[in-house]
Amino acid sequence: MRLRATTALAALVAAGLIPLTLPTTPASAGTAKYADDFDGDGYRDLAASVLPTAP
Repeated sequence: MRLRATTALAALVAAGLIPLTLPTTPASAGTAKYADDFDGDGYRDLAASVLPTAP
């Protein structure tokens, strides 16, 4: 029983320390050539919105 408690405690401590080793800088997208290039593939994109009509 004591081995099981020690193993569980070690697992909890390890799980608590893992986030401290991960990089803290957020990921960022590359700079786009055009202001309307939303996905960064080098081509201009078109964004459109359609409002639903009442039945």
